[in-house]
Amino acid sequence: MVLNTIINITGEVGEIFDRFNCRTFAQFNGDSVIKRAVTMCLISISEMIDLLTPEFKTRYDYINFKVFKALRNIAAHKYGSVNFEMVWQIATKDLPKYNAEFIGLLERHLREKGNENNEE
Repeated sequence: MVLNTIINITGEVGEIFDRFNCRTFAQFNGDSVIKRAVTMCLISISEMIDLLTPEFKTRYDYINFKVFKALRNIAAHKYGSVNFEMVWQIATKDLPKYNAEFIGLLERHLREKGNENNEE
């Protein structure tokens, strides 16, 4: 369920960029609504990542979970000091890559769960 929520929120980031036809950092940086919406999505993703077990995070340690936590802490507690170049980088480069990983993990989890149910 957590992975599904992360995947859905990631899709919302793409929808924000599409809705506002935001394709460059200059467009992103010049629009406070887009910046706040994307930042809030990344904070939400971080909150969901906090719900993942330590074992899960260790098992899939090639995913940089810490980047989301760091961004969340800065954005939630010191909004004026958010590095929006970092937000842009995470939202446009890292998030799509991680989303593909999250989708793969969810599919793997569902397959494994299906196999467990078939064995019972």
